[in-house]
Amino acid sequence: MIDVNAAFFFIALALFLAVLAGLGGYYYRRGLLARRYPYGHWETLLKRLSSVNRGNVAVIALDLVDESGQCKRTEDDSDLDPSQIWPLIGGLQGLEVLERNCAVLVDIVFYVQQWYPEAQAIAEQLRLNAREIEWHLSRLRSAEKVGNLKKSFPDSAQRAVAIYYVMTRRVLALYEQANLPGLADLQKTL
Repeated sequence: MIDVNAAFFFIALALFLAVLAGLGGYYYRRGLLARRYPYGHWETLLKRLSSVNRGNVAVIALDLVDESGQCKRTEDDSDLDPSQIWPLIGGLQGLEVLERNCAVLVDIVFYVQQWYPEAQAIAEQLRLNAREIEWHLSRLRSAEKVGNLKKSFPDSAQRAVAIYYVMTRRVLALYEQANLPGLADLQKTL
């Protein structure tokens, strides 16, 4: 005859082991997916990109650099009035959107590295560019705190926008060069 207490013990032990095995399997599978897609899935990455006015970004950037990212003028040759930059980009909030998008662009290129290892150099360059944009925004935030934003905004903002513009061109060029799926979606988003 089986003791009732022993039966309850074995049932409880079996339930505990089943729950433990289920949790272990869940976290194991989740860990495998995280290692396989450490930067997220393609759709998730695209959803993280915030909408920006591409035309305004191009107007601001191409006043300072050419399509390849090379400076095309001296500072006195600007066609764009400094007072036009603020409304075109949406002020400091617009630049913060670009800053968040930079992080996503870096993640997108790291995502591409899974199939196209040559993307590593581009990913590193984009990471440096994103850090430079962070630096420009940090300068603008500091200028805002001391009441000097209006004077500092045109130069730092235009440089940050130009860097962002070049980053988007590099990501699109990488997708075209590697003939990767999702290029059309990326072109619509960027």
